[in-house]
Amino acid sequence: MTVQDTIRWDADVVMEQIQMQESSHRRMSALVKYQLQYPDMTIKDFFGMAAADIHEQNEEEEENV
Repeated sequence: MTVQDTIRWDADVVMEQIQMQESSHRRMSALVKYQLQYPDMTIKDFFGMAAADIHEQNEEEEENV
């Protein structure tokens, strides 16, 4: 493996970690947003609501295809 290949591999690993952290940050941001909007909502209720939203989005995407 050349130095350039090693650097490219390291960069890919770092980018993957950044993307994972960004995704995690978005999920936490959504959780905080819902908790601020619905302070009495439990985590179970939050995930149920999020699942329903995702289901609706998937149905809309399927209708548009």
